[in-house]
Amino acid sequence: MKQRASALASLLFLATPLCASAGELEIAGYAGYTFPFYSQTFRYSPGQVTVPIPGVSVEQQGEFELRASGGPAFAGAVTLYATGGLGLEIRRDHADIKVETRGASYAVNVGLPAPLDPVTANLSLSDGVVDFKAVTPWSFNLKLRSGGRARFTTSFGASRLGGLEATLTQSIGLGVIGFDLVDKNLDIATLGVRATATGQNQSSWGANLGFGLQIPIGDHASFVLEGRGFYFPKRTVAWEPVLDRPLSEIEQTLLDRALERLDPVEFEPWWVQASFGVAIRF
Repeated sequence: MKQRASALASLLFLATPLCASAGELEIAGYAGYTFPFYSQTFRYSPGQVTVPIPGVSVEQQGEFELRASGGPAFAGAVTLYATGGLGLEIRRDHADIKVETRGASYAVNVGLPAPLDPVTANLSLSDGVVDFKAVTPWSFNLKLRSGGRARFTTSFGASRLGGLEATLTQSIGLGVIGFDLVDKNLDIATLGVRATATGQNQSSWGANLGFGLQIPIGDHASFVLEGRGFYFPKRTVAWEPVLDRPLSEIEQTLLDRALERLDPVEFEPWWVQASFGVAIRF
């Protein structure tokens, strides 16, 4: 709430010099829901593993997915109309985007000399934990509106998004560190990895586009329905291990190989939001 109040105060401060000039001033507040489009599947393995037993081969691969879902959205906007249908808009949005991990697993196939059947194992890993802070872009738009009592609007322009703040942790399979050919048991090591975005030095410009409908509820106020989309360049965050124990030599080797083949998180801030609100004209 403090962030939203601060954003509204900033918008009012920016609007003060605009009020001094002729034209109609409009202040609007919105609430709604976001619909993000991000998803990414990660596949990794330690690569070729040499087993000092003739006729034995090991194939193994892990997989998990990151997928975004929506959350509440809030916004405040100030528009100065130089003419009846053309204005300049400054707005601040606060969009909650949730990111979850799904389908974490690790599959192993150990081939044995004929006539022995291969040994397979499919390890289900626990879902990861994601702490993703809301994104709060500033936008500087050109706004157009139609005539009449009920008015259609569109606004578009440049948006500035600060650094993302997020921490993602996920358990991954390192690989087979031991097996019993007699009982056909496999010992598979696991370890946590983490990707952290601190928000420092990651600001970037993007774009936004919105369409709305204003329905009058008096001489100076309107009920507003709006749909808006935002797009910003991709942000990349590398994974790092979360060491909860001393690793054996083979575990360290498997970890190094897995991290070499584990793609970084490539989050693309791209979402739409549906909102309703109230606009007041002065």
